[in-house]
Amino acid sequence: MSVAAVDFSRMRILVVDDQTLVRSLIGQALQAMGMRSDAIFQTADGTASMRLLDIRMVDLVLCDVQMAPMNGMDLLKELRCGHTMNPSNLPFVFLSGHADRSNVVLASQLHADGFVVKPPKPADVEKAIVAAMQRKRPEIDPFSYYGVATGTEYDRKVFGRLFDAPALPEAPAGTAVSLLTVKAGAVLAQDLFSKHGHLLLPRGAAISANQITVLRDFSDRYGVLRLFVEEVSETEAESSREH
Repeated sequence: MSVAAVDFSRMRILVVDDQTLVRSLIGQALQAMGMRSDAIFQTADGTASMRLLDIRMVDLVLCDVQMAPMNGMDLLKELRCGHTMNPSNLPFVFLSGHADRSNVVLASQLHADGFVVKPPKPADVEKAIVAAMQRKRPEIDPFSYYGVATGTEYDRKVFGRLFDAPALPEAPAGTAVSLLTVKAGAVLAQDLFSKHGHLLLPRGAAISANQITVLRDFSDRYGVLRLFVEEVSETEAESSREH
C-alpha cells in the first residue's frame, strides 16, 4: 500500500498525549495530510482515551508511552483485551522518546504497530500511519493478552488481581446465562474456559461487550455456550433456559 493508497480524508484518528503542544503539532500534521479536523480526536491520558473509545470508532491510535496513571502500554493492553467498543486489533502506533528495548519488546507482545520518535516529524507520522494501515492485523483474540504484564501499578491493580490473586474461596455457582443473552459488564461467578480447557477469564472478572461479541462470532474456536454470572434478573435467566 502506497501513501497515495491511504485516503486520509476518510480516516478517524485518536491522538493521545499529555502534552498539549504535541497533540496540536500532530493535529496540524494530520490535517496537512488531508484529514478532516472533526475526525481527529485528542485526549490527554489513557483514562480519557478509554472513555472516548467507548463512544467513537476510530481507524488508528497515535499514543504517547509515558503517562499517568494509565500509560500508553496500559491503554494498548486494555484495547487488545477488548475493553473498549473498538476492535481489539485496532492499529496502534506509539509516540515516544523512550523506545528502549523493554518498551519495544512489550509493544511487540501487545501487537503495537511501531514507534514515532518525539518530537514527531510529519513525514515520520505519515510513514508510520501508512505502515500500520497496510500491516496484516493480528487475529482478534482479546483473551490472549491478559497475561502480558506491563509492569505498572495500574496493571497490577486492574489485571494482576484477576490472574495473580490467590484462589477465591468456594462460593455459589452463580446463575447460568446463555451467551446469546448475557449482558456486558456481567461478573463471572465461575472461571470461564474455552472448549479446550484454556482459561479465558477468571471468576470475578467482568466480561465486556467486545469479548461477548468475539465469543459469539468465533464460537467454533472457543466453544462457549453459557456463562455462570452473579446477580442476573429473572428475565435473563428465563431467556437463557429457553436457549
